Amino acid sequence: MAVAAYASLVSLTHVLDNVHYRAQLRRLHVDIKRIEFLQEGVIFLLGFLEANHRSKSQKAGDLWRQMSEVSWEVEEIFDSHIVSQLQKESQEESSDMGGRSFDEDLDTMIEKIDHIKRELSMVEEIVEEVVDEEQTKASVSGGGSSAAASSITKNTIVGLEEHVMKIKGELARYDDNLQIIPIVGMGGIGKTTLAKEVYRDKYVVERFDVRIWLTISQEYSVDEILLGLINDGKVERQGRSSDGPGEVLRKKLYGRRYLIVMDDIWTLQAWDDLRRFFPDNGNGSRIILTTRLSNVAGSLSSHDPYSMTLLDQNTSWNLFCQTVFGEENCSDRELEKIGRGIVRNCRGLPLQITVIGGILAKSAMNKEYWESVAENVSSFGNASDGERCLNILLLSYNNLPIYLKPCFLYMRAFREDADIKVSHLIRLWVDEGFITIKDDKSLEEVGEEYLKDLVDRNLLFVREEGLHKEEIETCGIHDLLRDLCLSVSKTENFLCSPKLQHSRLSFNRCLCILCGDSATEEERRNLLAFDIDFIPPSALHGNPPVCGDCKVTYSHMKRLTLVKIIDRVGVADDSLVQHTKLRSISIPLNKSPKFISPLHFLWNLQSLLFPESELVVLPSEIWELPQLRIIDSSDVVFPKPRLARVEEKDICILRNLQTLTIARNFELTDEILGGIPNLKELQIKYDKRMRESDTCLCNLHRLQKLERLTVENTLQNIGFPNSLKFLLLRKCRIPWSGMSVVGSLPNLEILVLWNTAEGSEWNPTEGEFLRLKALLIHGSDVVHWRADQNNYPTLEFLLLSSLPSLEEIPSGVGDIPTLREINLTNCRKSAVDSAYLILEEQQGMGNETLMVDASDDSEDDDTDEDDESEGEDEDEDEDYKSS
Repeated sequence: MAVAAYASLVSLTHVLDNVHYRAQLRRLHVDIKRIEFLQEGVIFLLGFLEANHRSKSQKAGDLWRQMSEVSWEVEEIFDSHIVSQLQKESQEESSDMGGRSFDEDLDTMIEKIDHIKRELSMVEEIVEEVVDEEQTKASVSGGGSSAAASSITKNTIVGLEEHVMKIKGELARYDDNLQIIPIVGMGGIGKTTLAKEVYRDKYVVERFDVRIWLTISQEYSVDEILLGLINDGKVERQGRSSDGPGEVLRKKLYGRRYLIVMDDIWTLQAWDDLRRFFPDNGNGSRIILTTRLSNVAGSLSSHDPYSMTLLDQNTSWNLFCQTVFGEENCSDRELEKIGRGIVRNCRGLPLQITVIGGILAKSAMNKEYWESVAENVSSFGNASDGERCLNILLLSYNNLPIYLKPCFLYMRAFREDADIKVSHLIRLWVDEGFITIKDDKSLEEVGEEYLKDLVDRNLLFVREEGLHKEEIETCGIHDLLRDLCLSVSKTENFLCSPKLQHSRLSFNRCLCILCGDSATEEERRNLLAFDIDFIPPSALHGNPPVCGDCKVTYSHMKRLTLVKIIDRVGVADDSLVQHTKLRSISIPLNKSPKFISPLHFLWNLQSLLFPESELVVLPSEIWELPQLRIIDSSDVVFPKPRLARVEEKDICILRNLQTLTIARNFELTDEILGGIPNLKELQIKYDKRMRESDTCLCNLHRLQKLERLTVENTLQNIGFPNSLKFLLLRKCRIPWSGMSVVGSLPNLEILVLWNTAEGSEWNPTEGEFLRLKALLIHGSDVVHWRADQNNYPTLEFLLLSSLPSLEEIPSGVGDIPTLREINLTNCRKSAVDSAYLILEEQQGMGNETLMVDASDDSEDDDTDEDDESEGEDEDEDEDYKSS
């Protein structure tokens, strides 16, 4: 219950901040002193929880439950009164009425929190219990950190070297027929890690024309698997094709030597559903399958499966030391003796060793704490393999600082084997209210620290790294650890409130308003036990549906206020109704333009997402949502703030807005720029009518916290802020000589020029692009390019596409010490030859890291530079917008 209490209290701090801010601006009729009393009380409870959350006493459990209930109750009171005031304002009624009852409700809540504080001060056994426990432990959250835990990208493969060589031998042995290589072993033994090492091996990369990695879940879709195989592991729909995905895959693989890794097969049926789409080309193609089930592995191939075995003592010890210390030995004799006992009790299972190592790596290196961990691990000695593994993983969870526990338990929300985009995960943590404000850092920056901490503890793993070695693009969680999240969530009663909503249009309107899943007609007829109000009065036909699971999950909520938030232009639409507690909403608005209103009733909204939408028109009331952090749409019209009196000048400031995509015909007036001072990501585009108008793009330099900028289809001069790290210019018609302005940006790391740069020569000067790591140029008439390592001293990736006139890549580019890849698509043969000449020269000097890849994909070329139509090339450059 401590975790549930902590999460609900942290969530409440964000609500209180919102209320306090609105009250200061006189946008809310509430006594600020009462709000501050509540804030002080909540901070006290959070401090007590952080210090004593490991207490297991019955009294502690009762108090943690009371904290959760009070938090929910306070949020409900705020929602009720604030929505009521907003409704009166919208109806131009006086908002003062009801102020007394608001204050009375707040006094009741203040008294309840004071009552809990008094009980805490009288319950000595809670503190004594934790003190006794801490006397034998070092502080995990405040302790030291070993070298091993300081690197988020560590990839320990101790004990796998021999396995890697044997699997490589299977791939290379003389047998031209298609071969299936099953790898079998228990969960956590290292099957996936082994397969990844083979998949990434340089010899394997060079041997196979096509390599595809795909993870198979227990619940799988054949079409999704086939789409993933077609798209090199990414499940996404392709363009028009008369063939089904299976036939498309067969054509893709036909005649080519391919390696496919299908990770985590659970049934023979999964293989039987797919095997007919893999052609036997008679050229040594291979398929690697990993599974936990011996009977499945034995039926997949004509020869014996490759069985993973538990590690021996020496290898186990080396893996443990590598995980804890970053090297294969321990210099402290006392710790070594304790550590070897811990390793023996892990019985050679790599997952257990690395998880326990993650605990110790993040701790202060003292004997007392190591002994407490060893004692816990040894107590599992008589348990079955499954119980022992779960207990060891639970030990790792129990040793987490409490601020990490809600974030870790939230991982149960992702399906098994999910490839989780880190930016999306952190946004969800923020929207749920799990992240605490820390120093002068943004909530997203704190979330990144939490994520890296969980990776360092081996509770999450890195799937894909970013351009920077310290960055993570995507992550995942082991199945056993996800099972732990599910189990602990039930035990802890850790259930999130319905703050996030992915809405779906439904003609029968029988989708649950809380989770978006289907609700039966019976569930639709039987409403929740709490009251449901409609603001404004709704003309819905029948009751809004709530599914059975949500009735149980949210039975503690006493009241829910619903509001219609979507109107087509001039046409009412009842199909989508939302509740006012929402902090994040994702609404697919297909094809026709939509006007979104009323938004101000969603007073705590942080993320407003419109996937698959063509045009969304936002009302000026968007400026009345001070908590708003993200507005994400394929095409959005962002309004000017309403005219405000002098005393209301601070009302129209979205101080928390971080992301705005994609704003159509964005007019960068003083009012708008002053209202979004902390924006970090901006994507803007202009249609033909606005292309040459004065939209004041020269004023962009005022956004001094902007890090990512995409500008489409303008002829104006752009004022780039020095804070930029990512810049994409598309159809902006800038001469190569004008690139000096871009090159002078001191923090620029990624530059994408998409049908933008004009002229036959590019001659950058020394001192430009000093921090540039990736350069992509698509569509240009450049012929001569003169550059060397002095122009791009830190460049890692060079991608050139549709440059039919470029004669060659400057030879000096090959001398850039950081360069890792040169990729050419639809370029002149002489340019391709120059790239391979650079590769040959670098290999001759012992450079084995540089890679060159060239291809001709003319049918996908985007050379229509004058196309100004509304839907132009949206899909084609989507990857670059999100890179």
